[in-house]
Amino acid sequence: MRILLIDGSDGFRLRVRQALRETLPNAEVDSWDPVALGKPGPGFAWSRYDVLLLADIPAPGADGFAWLRDFHDHPGVPPAVVLTEQGGERVGVRAVKCGAADCVPKAEVAGTTLLAAIREAVLESSQPRREVANLMLTQPVLVADTGRPGETAIEIPGFAILREIGRGGMSRVYLARRDEDAALIVLKVLDPRLHADPQWRERFVREYRVIQRIRHENVVTIHAQGFTGQHAYLAMEYFPGGDLKVRIREGLSSIGALKVLMQVAKALDAVHEAGVVHRDLKPQNIMFRADHRVGILDFGLARELDATSTLTQRGMVYATPLYMSPEQCLGVEHGPRGDLYSVGAVFFEMLTGAPPYHGDNAAALAYQHVHAPMPALPERLSGYQPIIDRLMAKRPGDRFASARELFAHIAH
Repeated sequence: MRILLIDGSDGFRLRVRQALRETLPNAEVDSWDPVALGKPGPGFAWSRYDVLLLADIPAPGADGFAWLRDFHDHPGVPPAVVLTEQGGERVGVRAVKCGAADCVPKAEVAGTTLLAAIREAVLESSQPRREVANLMLTQPVLVADTGRPGETAIEIPGFAILREIGRGGMSRVYLARRDEDAALIVLKVLDPRLHADPQWRERFVREYRVIQRIRHENVVTIHAQGFTGQHAYLAMEYFPGGDLKVRIREGLSSIGALKVLMQVAKALDAVHEAGVVHRDLKPQNIMFRADHRVGILDFGLARELDATSTLTQRGMVYATPLYMSPEQCLGVEHGPRGDLYSVGAVFFEMLTGAPPYHGDNAAALAYQHVHAPMPALPERLSGYQPIIDRLMAKRPGDRFASARELFAHIAH
């Protein structure tokens, strides 16, 4: 991997190089002193580099964000990480608008923060070199077969089951290869013990019906639903980039979190416009495609806004306590603003690496969602506290009015 570092401070350039030697020992880092050399011109050999690290104030009186906008007019410019004097929502939004893949406060270049930002940049690159992709991408997303000893392997006509990749309370999830075109597909199969239960079968059918109504780039694509033998299944899109839980564990920068939040907001806007409330948003239900775009999935607990069936009211007890809205905890109506509360809890975890509340059991967590003070971000992330405060307000009326308003607030 070749990295170009543009900053006017000799001391800071040395600090970045030392940090990269510890986290990316095989990377080649070229330094550019804009005080002595000025701004790289149109003939600069950008294609030599995989990532650009650019200071927001590269030289006295210079604007690194404006430089980056100009650089994008030149061929071969690599994905850029802006190194800023300070962080926060405004800086993050400006970085997104000027085309940066990520931004990192200069005080945080040591450790894993800069590495996470470089990884975000590589993942957003349209065609990273193979050796760079192998160095930076998560290895591997697929897990070993988790089938239980003594269980009979399932068979679904039209698909070759490759391995089990997940298991929940009502279903099991398999990676499969579709016979007709050899495409990788995910099969969500209803637990055989629930197959004969008409309520669970209806829930499974309704999940397919709900998702089919929502056509959006940030919502999972369902290819088919079927019933065969003892199995009811959904055939859906495979996300090779893994889930948000893994990304959080690896380390996600604040602007990386902001970009995910914007995509989730767009997805929820489409979901709510279709008359559906998700009711179980959590990192495990937010997935990444190969091109780094986000898709939300798992609508098993979703409720249609005009539905009156008692079937939709039972879902509350199955939602994940770490991300439940106060309304869910109290057993009252969880509307679109309840989904926004869950998004706030997920955003908090993206920023800090930990959920907003902790407890030994579901009851302790529920009490905190209803009664505990607003979770506070660390000082270095305090610029994002207003978003957390609006999303995780205890009263639904104090939250953003809609996912569309959330997106507009970030993108203004």
